[in-house]
Amino acid sequence: MNDFNCNKFLENNWYYVSTAQTLKALEIYARDIDFLIPFWYGITDKGTLVDQSQFEALLIARRNKLPIIPIVHNFSNPKMAGLIHEVLTSPNIRQKLIFSIETLLLTQNYAGVNIDFEFVPPEDRYYVNTFMEELYHRLSPGFRVTISVPAQVEDNPHHPFSGAFDYNTISRFSDELYILAYDEHFSTPGPVASIGFVRRVVDYAITKIPRHKIKLGMAVYGYDWVETGGMPRTLSFQSAVNLARKYGATITYDDEVQESTFTYIADGVRHIVWFEDSRSFSAKLDLAICYNLGGIGVWRLGLEDPEVWGVIRKKLV
Repeated sequence: MNDFNCNKFLENNWYYVSTAQTLKALEIYARDIDFLIPFWYGITDKGTLVDQSQFEALLIARRNKLPIIPIVHNFSNPKMAGLIHEVLTSPNIRQKLIFSIETLLLTQNYAGVNIDFEFVPPEDRYYVNTFMEELYHRLSPGFRVTISVPAQVEDNPHHPFSGAFDYNTISRFSDELYILAYDEHFSTPGPVASIGFVRRVVDYAITKIPRHKIKLGMAVYGYDWVETGGMPRTLSFQSAVNLARKYGATITYDDEVQESTFTYIADGVRHIVWFEDSRSFSAKLDLAICYNLGGIGVWRLGLEDPEVWGVIRKKLV
């Protein structure tokens, strides 16, 4: 692919979680972001919303004229799968939730909404489609209707995590789909998002979704696995670098997968770390640019290598 055909005008959008570290990053980089996507509103079994917004972040965003597309999610309840099933399959609760979202957007002057429903039972695929259709007809064109969806390389309606998400149908009732092209490895050590994995995800997505509607979900974090097994610990870029320095580990950039890695020994146990840095970010940004996608959605602000901002300023118009 050559630069002449590449879209350098794609949006640079960032996910946000309310922490002191993230708030500090927002203060520094607000003017470099096109849309902020904060993890702020949980759903209830009555179709109402739990307000988890951060007043200080709202002030910074508004002072910098940074538009906000808040996330509406099902993480406010420990029974996430049961909750989302109950909400999606009930016409009355669905309508109440849509009304709650519309009221929120109007009263807070938000630019739109990002739907982030996870652990949706695959048998509820029809109801995800129905909800997005009803939401889109209620909110569009006044607000952006967007959704975060799991990465897929094929359509498998029975997949326990991604089966409920029908790219083709959802794209008809969404302005943007944020495809979360990361967590390639989680239960076992490996790259957070190898370039080959991301390319396969995008290659499939463009067969189902118009390119301008695709926002490529990009990671800027890392994972630390214990070799003996178990779930990994999440690391920011800086904590990964500090960890390598603490244990005298050598960081290696794997050119094949386009990601950084190292190992270390702590208390006699070997650890394996993979993490994203500005070089791996640049490789994935190039892919988004030259696939002519609509933009990127980065998880999440405050975890990144500070040098990614230089990459963004250099590569995006």
